[in-house]
Amino acid sequence: MSNTHDWRLNAALTFVSLPLSIWAEHTYQAMPRLDAGAVAGPLPALSIIIPARNEAHNLSRLLPSLRQLRYPGPLELIVVDDGSTDRTGQIAATHGARVLRVDHLPDGWKGKPHACHQGAQVATGEWLLFTDADTLHLADSAARAVDYAVQRQLDGLSLFLKQESNAWIDRLALTAAYAGLFAGTRPQDRLFNGQYVLLQRDVYWESGGFEAVRAEALEDVALGKQLRRQGYRTPILLGEDAASVRMYHNTRQLWNGMNRLGADSLRWGGMRAAWTALFVTALMSPFVALLGVFTGKLDRRWLPATWAAAAIPMIPWASRFGSVLWAVAIPFGALFVQAAALWGILNRLIGRGIRWKGRRV
Repeated sequence: MSNTHDWRLNAALTFVSLPLSIWAEHTYQAMPRLDAGAVAGPLPALSIIIPARNEAHNLSRLLPSLRQLRYPGPLELIVVDDGSTDRTGQIAATHGARVLRVDHLPDGWKGKPHACHQGAQVATGEWLLFTDADTLHLADSAARAVDYAVQRQLDGLSLFLKQESNAWIDRLALTAAYAGLFAGTRPQDRLFNGQYVLLQRDVYWESGGFEAVRAEALEDVALGKQLRRQGYRTPILLGEDAASVRMYHNTRQLWNGMNRLGADSLRWGGMRAAWTALFVTALMSPFVALLGVFTGKLDRRWLPATWAAAAIPMIPWASRFGSVLWAVAIPFGALFVQAAALWGILNRLIGRGIRWKGRRV
């Protein structure tokens, strides 16, 4: 009887996903959205800084979108070629960007904050936009972002972008991961998303910018917290109609990315990261019911009940990542995220680090 009770208790963990899913959706919907519509210029000079390490393929998509920006003010594109071994520099130059080659990574620095900081040092704009090479920008996006910040007298802002993916495991893992992120977040938390960070030039230098978070693997989260501690007004907005991002091109990249995010989010999320971990675990729990039914430990009615409890609340998130039908398979995405996060944490604990873009971070 006790054994059956334990199986029921473990399978019932799935139902915890219901209130946490509601909370995640509430937190997501509570975020302000970047204003839509035309912008009347002129706007202050803008420097767009792209850290790029072996990003030739992505730059071939990104840079044409940036060249087509309708920005009513001076605009410059800076690609920081961070020790690439592919044609990153040549592709960037072909598309008219200023290329800054960086071959040496100083001690105490992670690669991305160093590349961003080097770009900021040569930028001439009154506003600095740091964006990743795997993003794609709509023509009015930069104008809308700068205008939003100027009109509200903000010190900067960050955007959550539309997530693109192709493979089924990418969609499932990203769906579970993003819902989990918001399940462990409060509306008043000002997270930063390194895929799109816009800051006033003076604010960047006064705050210490990326130099202040030079040793952090999650430099965007660290920078957001640094700015908040210093009292700057730097909200994060929903910008899914401004730009998109395709973070991973294959399963290995996805695995390594989830290693890194899982291992380092515990540090920056504090106790709230426990809610994220609990939520992802709950989404996995239908597998416990499946095993229990298969071994005769649970009544077969547990399987549809737990699977529905995990899938139904995830319908809005699955829709954002392509189709509501993906919600049915969300336990597989949660399993991938959980396994990758635990592997990343283990590698951090044993001092091995995590492989990311050819470096140990």
